[in-house]
Amino acid sequence: MTLALPGAPLPVTYRELWLPRAINENASLPTSVEGGHGLAFTGARRGTTCDGVHFTGAADSNMNCGALHNAVAKLWVSLRFKLDQPFSNAAATDQYLWGKWLDGDNYIMLYLESTDGRLYFKLRTLTVTRFSIPALDAGGQISSWEAGRWYNALCSISSVNGARFLLDNFPNTDADTNPAPNGGELIFGDLDDPGAGLGFQGVEVDIFIGTDDLSVAEEYNLYAGFPPADVVNEYPLDEGRGVTAYDRGSGGNNGTLDTTATWKFGQLESPVISLDGVNDVVIATNCDISDSFTMVWAGKIKSTYDTLVANKIICMCIVDANNYIQLFYNSALNTIRIIVTGGGAVSITNVPTSYSIDDYAIIMASQIPSGLLTCYQNGVLVGNATGALATPAGGGTFYLGRQSAAANYDLSKPLMVALIEGAFNQAQALAYSRYLKKVFNLPITI
Repeated sequence: MTLALPGAPLPVTYRELWLPRAINENASLPTSVEGGHGLAFTGARRGTTCDGVHFTGAADSNMNCGALHNAVAKLWVSLRFKLDQPFSNAAATDQYLWGKWLDGDNYIMLYLESTDGRLYFKLRTLTVTRFSIPALDAGGQISSWEAGRWYNALCSISSVNGARFLLDNFPNTDADTNPAPNGGELIFGDLDDPGAGLGFQGVEVDIFIGTDDLSVAEEYNLYAGFPPADVVNEYPLDEGRGVTAYDRGSGGNNGTLDTTATWKFGQLESPVISLDGVNDVVIATNCDISDSFTMVWAGKIKSTYDTLVANKIICMCIVDANNYIQLFYNSALNTIRIIVTGGGAVSITNVPTSYSIDDYAIIMASQIPSGLLTCYQNGVLVGNATGALATPAGGGTFYLGRQSAAANYDLSKPLMVALIEGAFNQAQALAYSRYLKKVFNLPITI
């Protein structure tokens, strides 16, 4: 199956064009252009631009991941959430965001408390409340919550380091070192399955779970969108259909959506290539970056790309060490960069980086050998450089989600990727960006 992008506002000849709607059984993505090359998937999947799972608060509105992590000495759970309605101490009832409930004397949970409007991370085992930690921000304990705003919550227990609760990377702690309850299913959107009508009312997404001690850098990276390499359960929640939430971590424990838990879309409803940021990669061979060309990546940003501890390769095409193009986050300089190396000579330009998770972006790099490299973000010229010479014709390997070596994995979600014949000028880049905005209904300003 091949797909096309008709109606471009200027003549466009594609060397390569990949559109995720044509993904074949999470194994490959055929080319959408005559003479192009298909992409082979390793770990990556067909996802969507879904914003996560919406829960109504009803007894049958939850995601059940099974009886995981019984009595573990170390456990951490990270997720992002946003409420349907504001919440404060005027709320009628509590709301449970997630929980592992064995019985009334053995549970661990994250919940909004209606009596004081606060968000608590709480553990009770063997009839004893071990801790109940409220969320903090720069002003202290939070007692009211906005509707429609994304929050990031990271909860952890440890037999070594005690309990920690980070809300938007602001920590609160307790010295308790008790383990998780010895039983109960791990539930999101509620405390138990079925619940008691006190479930969460809103959307949850990007659920990551592990059973070790997190470093400070790993905690920060979770806040910035990236799970650690040893994540046990990873639920991006981008399936957008069906009742299965696939676990992309090492645990392989898929979650099941109950009757009134539904997939939530924003303005854009479209397939994407879904990468896990841990070990997924998508590869095409025999691609051509010789002569003048334009590389285009358009998609959903899944990280702030701010102060990360390692490089993240969004995409690259490499012939050899002296001939390649690379779009990546550079951790040393804390910016997204485009590097073109041709004949061993280099052109480098930066992409101004100020993203929030779930933003959309169109990034283009146009290269004229022995001439100018220009970079465009959402149709705007943001950088240029000279230096790179011509690269050999053909023989390039295109990577999405990592570099040519198995390292520096990324997790942003491409809506389309292309190599186009010839270098766009500023007017062409603007016109083509506006065209992509219209084709994909992108919520960006151009």
